[in-house]
Amino acid sequence: MVGCATFSRTSARSPAVAKPLDNNLQVVDLTDLDGKLPLVIERSHQVLRQTEDWEHSTWKNPAWPKGGGDTVGYPSVVRNTHGPHPDGQYYLFYAHHDPRSGIGVAVSRSITGPYSKKVRVPGRSDNQVVPSFHASSKNPDDPSHNSSPWVVWNPEQRKWFMYFHFFNHGHTATTNFQPTALATCSDLASHRWTIRPGRVPGTVPAWLPVLPTTRKAWANEASSYNSVHRLPDGRWLGFIRGTSNDGRPTRLGFATSRNGVAFDYFKQNPILHADDGGGGRKGVYRPGFIGFLGHASGLPRYLVAWQESQPFDGDPRLIYGYTSDFKSITRDPRGHVRWEGSDGAISAWRDGNRLFLFSGKHVHELKLPVKTRS
Repeated sequence: MVGCATFSRTSARSPAVAKPLDNNLQVVDLTDLDGKLPLVIERSHQVLRQTEDWEHSTWKNPAWPKGGGDTVGYPSVVRNTHGPHPDGQYYLFYAHHDPRSGIGVAVSRSITGPYSKKVRVPGRSDNQVVPSFHASSKNPDDPSHNSSPWVVWNPEQRKWFMYFHFFNHGHTATTNFQPTALATCSDLASHRWTIRPGRVPGTVPAWLPVLPTTRKAWANEASSYNSVHRLPDGRWLGFIRGTSNDGRPTRLGFATSRNGVAFDYFKQNPILHADDGGGGRKGVYRPGFIGFLGHASGLPRYLVAWQESQPFDGDPRLIYGYTSDFKSITRDPRGHVRWEGSDGAISAWRDGNRLFLFSGKHVHELKLPVKTRS
């Protein structure tokens, strides 16, 4: 159930968090926020453009590599500060959502770019680090694709985890079209990613669906465009966008994990959706990002950001909410942000009093109202 009240701001950083959170854990440190997150952006920078052959759809497109439209986006950004060769650069992972997209990478020394696609990926002549299952297929009717990459650092395993969804060639007529898989990499600069295998009945290719579709209607068709976050208490949080075969717009739920591989879905799912009782929009819902606000009355406080669109899917807009358990989320009474969103989750990166939100082909820059750190 989603309400409409508001929480008071926490007054101090939790003693358990001695220094700002690592952005590579995909949870924004907002413990020094002095006011509310802005609804407006100061400026935007375009960081992605369709420039590579593989970024064009092959679907029923005999003119490939020309044509096929332009759906390039779905950015996820980390900084290479871990592993054997931490070069300090920003790695932007992206895709499109048409056959036969893979996962590409672009690199920059600045958070706002420019991002270069001129990287050396072992065994390839392009910048795809996780190509699609049928990357070399010549069949214009082949629906294979990988998309919606989401990258987070795993400090226990000393590996980068990339979550991405893929087209399931073993799906039934109405369910399990797109689950979310996992690829790992020890050295970000090497561009060597390994997809976690798993022989699961009804799933082709033989990749382990770590955030699978469900038997429940809210996510029985697709579990895709998901994001994963490492909370300050050590838990992994999956922010899941479920698609149903009953024709209703997508709905959002949550799952937790101890290792980032095996997730337990909340029995209360879906949590955020058009009919959740909070007065939200009646269209498609999308994950946004997660922020940590500190503690209040002994409980952790988080900011949850997600996108809501008008029916069926017009004008997607981010909205902020507040929670301590991700099961009851209170919408920000100010309503939606003043800028239009895009498809896919939103990758957030904080630098000083600036918050950078990667969405679609752009990164949007917000100025945070923060207290002066002593």
